[in-house]
Amino acid sequence: MELRVVKYFLAVSDAGSITEGARRLHVSQPSVSRQLHALERELGVVLFERAQGAARLTHAGRRFRELARDLVRREAMAREFVGIAEVSELHLTVIAPFATILRTIAPFTAARGGRHPIVDTVEERPALVFERVLEAEADLGISTVAPPASWSTRKLASVGVAAHVPPGHPLHGRHDVEVAELVRTPLVLMDRTNYARTVFDDAVAAAQVDTPPMIEMHSSFTAQAHAAAGRGAAVLTNEPVFGLHPVRIMLNGRQLRVQLFAAWEAGHYARDAIADWVEDFGRWLPNVPDIARVDDPPLDAPAADLRPAHDR
Repeated sequence: MELRVVKYFLAVSDAGSITEGARRLHVSQPSVSRQLHALERELGVVLFERAQGAARLTHAGRRFRELARDLVRREAMAREFVGIAEVSELHLTVIAPFATILRTIAPFTAARGGRHPIVDTVEERPALVFERVLEAEADLGISTVAPPASWSTRKLASVGVAAHVPPGHPLHGRHDVEVAELVRTPLVLMDRTNYARTVFDDAVAAAQVDTPPMIEMHSSFTAQAHAAAGRGAAVLTNEPVFGLHPVRIMLNGRQLRVQLFAAWEAGHYARDAIADWVEDFGRWLPNVPDIARVDDPPLDAPAADLRPAHDR
């Protein structure tokens, strides 16, 4: 099996037609078609359903696509590894949520980036970060969602969850608020792919209270905008903007917190350089307000036991 043909397969699967895939490859359509038929004969399966110019992946094709991407990614890693003389020549790509990029990765790069490889970032929702690392052939991911078990992983920090409220809100000026009190006011919540939302929902269940009227958002910054417009307290881990005041959300006297993970494939060719970057990043993170190292004993430790006090 030639990697050249594997790349033909990926181009056609992404394009949705052999003609468009060939155009992107700058290869003639008949040549691409012949090579794909030969690949199917070699594998003993049909990879595409061909009809009216379209080429849709079969079930076997969808399964092969993941293997094909891995083969191409590993070839790229091998080529880059052979050509690298020093760590300073590395160019790494990090997949992370936009708020994490804005609040931590970019400031860290400005402060200490000269000590490390060049780092670029790509935005992704927390739940999809590590999947996107594979799809985009990136080098590592940072998210509040736990990474694949087989990857090299470091818990970076715990991040506090807060209710962001505008001036004039009943909670404005408060330092903290218990979940049972917070749910008496309208809320702006992230959708259920956001881990801060998961932690908040668990706390609401543990406090045995009902969720109040709310609106759901995909974007944390849009959630803050709606909070500033008076539609409710936004439950987030973001730094406050738009003049909002953060009020720590508590359950039985302890702030709700989420864990921040960094992870990369264990066999990555630049794993030592990635590990060094992640370690330095983790040491720097306590400089960011309301972010604590996971190996420190923060005053507001993560609420591991979410049961009400009278049930413990």
